[in-house]
Amino acid sequence: MPPRAHTIVDPRFPAELARLRRDRGLSLRQLAAAANYGKSVIHQLETGQTRPAVDVAARLDAALDAGGILAGLVVDAPDGGDRAAYVATHPRRVDLAAVRAFGDVLAGYRRLEDSIGAAAVLPSVRAQLDTIVSLLREADHRVRPGVVDVAAQWAQFAGWLGIAHGDDRTARAWLDHGLQWSTEAGNADLTATVLSFQGHRAEGRGDLPEMIGLSRSARCDPNANTALRAYSAGQEARGLAMAGASPAEVRHMLKRAADLAIEAAETPLPAWGYWYTPAFYAVQQGIVWRHLGDRDARANDRAVELLTAGTAGVDEAAEGADWHGRHLVHLAVAHGRAGDSGSARQVLERARSIAVATASRRLAEQVDAAVRDLGLSVTP
Repeated sequence: MPPRAHTIVDPRFPAELARLRRDRGLSLRQLAAAANYGKSVIHQLETGQTRPAVDVAARLDAALDAGGILAGLVVDAPDGGDRAAYVATHPRRVDLAAVRAFGDVLAGYRRLEDSIGAAAVLPSVRAQLDTIVSLLREADHRVRPGVVDVAAQWAQFAGWLGIAHGDDRTARAWLDHGLQWSTEAGNADLTATVLSFQGHRAEGRGDLPEMIGLSRSARCDPNANTALRAYSAGQEARGLAMAGASPAEVRHMLKRAADLAIEAAETPLPAWGYWYTPAFYAVQQGIVWRHLGDRDARANDRAVELLTAGTAGVDEAAEGADWHGRHLVHLAVAHGRAGDSGSARQVLERARSIAVATASRRLAEQVDAAVRDLGLSVTP
């Protein structure tokens, strides 16, 4: 009955279970009998006193004929296998095989976050980081380089989750760790990634000079992967546009970003940069044009074109990600600026549904701000 330590339960599960039971006209006792559980168990699940395992959620889903709603709210986090589990309890015996296992677990968490959002994944990632930090303390000097490299990757991911979830303290702490560890590991790609994410964090705080400076530092490292530099150049262009730089300066940086993106198409991506696709770069550049569109209708038209193509090209597995929702907000604003309130409203409704599904405060706030700015009404 109890979930495994790496089972992730969406915080909406208790309320959704209670709602579905009431909608079906079932009492606690009747649902308990249908699912072959005790009445007290159903009560504890509905009040959040007990967390369900995956099989429990699936059984309740079937009993309520919920069509996968409940089952989709409880998932098993990626499992690194016996080797990672063993080393977690015997940190002095860490070896390169264990390091690779933790890297595989991280890859799974990244994909999972694309599907269910940062809020649901963050607690489990923090728990994994506790293990990683203990490994760093105990690892022999001969294997420390590998451990510190994978630790930097985990820290970078945790920093991103903090940004996405609106938890600035978490973002700052883990990005700082990530920069220290990636520097020790001599991993230029990861260092550039962390610098660019620190720039993204500065954007969220409204510190545009810091955003521009950190993005430029990441872009200018010739040892970093071209795809990472393309992303950083696009972020730098966005910072310049938001800071009110001249359109010529912004467009110059946009061209630099576009040139790097073309060059990046011929360069293998690092494992943590799988999202740097042509569709992603189209969205990134579309956002810059959207900011330029505040003063230039033709620039806004270009923003609609790029954002429409970029959001349509997102990987199917990431269509429910909170970061995709934020991209949709930019598209909606561009539609609104072009006078197309119908399309703006429709896109914002999609973004709001993602905010609800992923429990993303930050996305919900951005949707609300766009609604107010455009003078629209959107289904709550």
